[in-house]
Amino acid sequence: MRERRMAKRSISRPGEAGKWAAFLGCLFLFVSGGQAQEVGGLDVGRISDLDLNALRTIIDEQGSIQEPGTVGFRALSLESAVKTALEENLGLQIFAVDVASSERQIDVSKSKFHPVAAIGGEATGTRRNESNPALQDQSSDRQEAQVVLTQEVPTGGDVSFGVGYAREFRNEVVTDSGNNNFNQTNLNEIAGLGIEISQPLLRGGRTYVARQKILDARYDTEVRRAELKSEVLRVTAETKAAYYQVIGAHRQIEVVEQALVRDGELIRASSALFDAGRVSKVDLFSAEISQSNDRARLATSQANLEVAQNSLRKVIGLPVNVEVEVTDTTIPFWPIRMNLRGWIERAIDMRPELLALQNERAKIELAVKVRKNEKLPGLDVKGGFFPGFDWKSYNYNAGLSFDYPLGNAAAKGRLDQARLAQDKIRHEIARAKRDIELEVREIEIRLRESLARVENLTAAVTSAREKREIARGRFEMGLANNLDITNADQELVRAETLLLEALVDYATNVALLESRIGGEL
Repeated sequence: MRERRMAKRSISRPGEAGKWAAFLGCLFLFVSGGQAQEVGGLDVGRISDLDLNALRTIIDEQGSIQEPGTVGFRALSLESAVKTALEENLGLQIFAVDVASSERQIDVSKSKFHPVAAIGGEATGTRRNESNPALQDQSSDRQEAQVVLTQEVPTGGDVSFGVGYAREFRNEVVTDSGNNNFNQTNLNEIAGLGIEISQPLLRGGRTYVARQKILDARYDTEVRRAELKSEVLRVTAETKAAYYQVIGAHRQIEVVEQALVRDGELIRASSALFDAGRVSKVDLFSAEISQSNDRARLATSQANLEVAQNSLRKVIGLPVNVEVEVTDTTIPFWPIRMNLRGWIERAIDMRPELLALQNERAKIELAVKVRKNEKLPGLDVKGGFFPGFDWKSYNYNAGLSFDYPLGNAAAKGRLDQARLAQDKIRHEIARAKRDIELEVREIEIRLRESLARVENLTAAVTSAREKREIARGRFEMGLANNLDITNADQELVRAETLLLEALVDYATNVALLESRIGGEL
């Protein structure tokens, strides 16, 4: 009813509809650059109402389908594919850059304990005008220079070594006991060595406090390395899986091509028997339908091969326009002994994800220790000794300072945050162990499933082949029509396809198992 109302409404306003049609037509020409191209096609509704002749005409007008061109070719064995992936995979290259950056951060953090040399000098002077012409103007000048080498030490303090020179000259007016004024000059020179040490005893006076940035950089580097190893395991497994998918796609094409050979033989046999009057036209149509279905299946299989090659090209990291061909053409099927408990234990010990979390935990535990140290009061000592080159004159200093922040809320808050982070990482490690165990269990289940599928589908393929031979013999003797043969062919293609999938799945699950337990079996 709604469609009828809409139709009536559109008919009642033909002028307005024409305006809208003209507007939309102009808009289409504008968007398409004014170059409207006629493309043959039709709108498909019910398949039973489909004009098959028109559909064939449209397909014929399209011409042959052109495959995308390639500019390179790489033939790879499984081993070389994995090696190339580890060298060219873009994700791995990103992780490798992160590792290199973290390693450089260690060197940056170590520079804290590199000595610092400083050179300094100063010259000052004064002059005062003297009103008595019999006296010289009062003046003074001072020059000093020093070279100091400062070294921070892992205990949190620092040590300074230096050599210095100082010269002071004075020309001043003095008055003697007889109230006589005269100029008096004084020259003082000193040169010598010096050493000065400062050391915190409580807050800041621990090696782990002074070396925190270095230790943090090392923990971060171990985390980045673990992430890189995890990515290596993932890329290796994905490369093997993609490689096996390409092999399986090639083998699936062979299955369909063999079916097409059988279809051609059946068509010729049906045609000969039809000419002899032994079978009806239905048998010939049945054989042709089976051939058409297998040709469609071949197109799907060829497309699946190209998709599988794209997946392999993606994980390897090769350019998208480089054609990849596998040189290993067999699917490995070497059943492994199930050892679920051993696999779980190995995964807990070897998985890089857990190693990364353990380093994160060590970093947080260090932060807790540092935050505890920050709550302590400050107690610093320092001292220095500066002998002259004559070894008779010298200077020295000694000092002690103490401070305690009242309330110390900031240090307490940072300690609470560090302890919360410690609780969080503990839960994350427990969750990671649980997830890893579940992953290993899932792979073990899939391995058992694939093995059972291979076993049962082997029997199915055997039965389908025998059934096809029996049906063929009965058809040639005129005891049955070719529907039995086409049915047996369909079952054979399906059974062989499922068997191929099961074999590929088993090989893929073995590769995934290696990534789940942290290395090769």
